[in-house]
Amino acid sequence: MAEIKLFQICHEGDLTIDLVRTMRRLGAEPCFDQSWHVWLTEERHAAALVRWLRPHVAIDSRLLVACTQFTTSRDFLLIRHSLTPNADYRELHDAIGRLGTIVELPFESTFVVMSVDHTDLNTLGLALGELCPDDSLMVIGIGHDWAFCDSGVSRMYLPAVARQVQFRSF
Repeated sequence: MAEIKLFQICHEGDLTIDLVRTMRRLGAEPCFDQSWHVWLTEERHAAALVRWLRPHVAIDSRLLVACTQFTTSRDFLLIRHSLTPNADYRELHDAIGRLGTIVELPFESTFVVMSVDHTDLNTLGLALGELCPDDSLMVIGIGHDWAFCDSGVSRMYLPAVARQVQFRSF
């Protein structure tokens, strides 16, 4: 019997019916504001999921797919909040920045953070939630298997290539 892994899918932009139907066909379940999770076999990878989902995402939208890591020795933190009009997220964003190095991504409410902080996710979520103006926050540990697309261009994270974060387009 094959092992399975949990993938987190985060979308920013106009949500299309085509993307919703595609998520349903994939077996993904909604878990947050324009976010889903899906259990897939261990042979699956984030880049392949992005490639499969990309045609169903509006050209001006962004999509991130990451394999969840359940241990406190996680590779990254994935932090996402809702976008409430006129809400001030500066205090939350400052706190996210203090957790480690924020990876430069083209997202407004989705952050990937390289952090040496191994505090359990529940505690981190509660602390960051105190700073979130709309009480809508998701904090997940992810591994090195993650990829994203923006404006029709997809990139995957390349682990252990250098001291800095590097991506390969596909």
